[in-house]
Amino acid sequence: MTNTSPPPGWYLDPRDGRLNRWWDGNTWTEHSAPSSPSIAVQTQSAGKSIPIAYLFAILLGGFGAHRFYLGRPVSASILLSIAVVAVVTGAMSDSGTSPLLAVVWIWTIVDLFLIPGMVRSTSTLRA
Repeated sequence: MTNTSPPPGWYLDPRDGRLNRWWDGNTWTEHSAPSSPSIAVQTQSAGKSIPIAYLFAILLGGFGAHRFYLGRPVSASILLSIAVVAVVTGAMSDSGTSPLLAVVWIWTIVDLFLIPGMVRSTSTLRA
């Protein structure tokens, strides 16, 4: 059995977001310090990267790659399924396109605005 807890270090206090508290690897200690930007950046860097998420969204957004990367497998699978159905129905139609393709593109464009919030929520879950 592996230990899945975060490594020892300073993290935002779960009871008071204005303080940082020392995590010894197993429990919170009594040691605390005022929150500073340098420590906040250190804890946030353990999360996902916004540029990587945008790269996935721009290059493979129609297949839900950015959502898989950000830990949202259900919505990513739904987006991937819609994209596959759009490609198959488009290939079988005379025009070569499917109206479902518009759904995929609109969803991806909306996600471009939602990515920063998704990355923040992923980072907060890990801290």
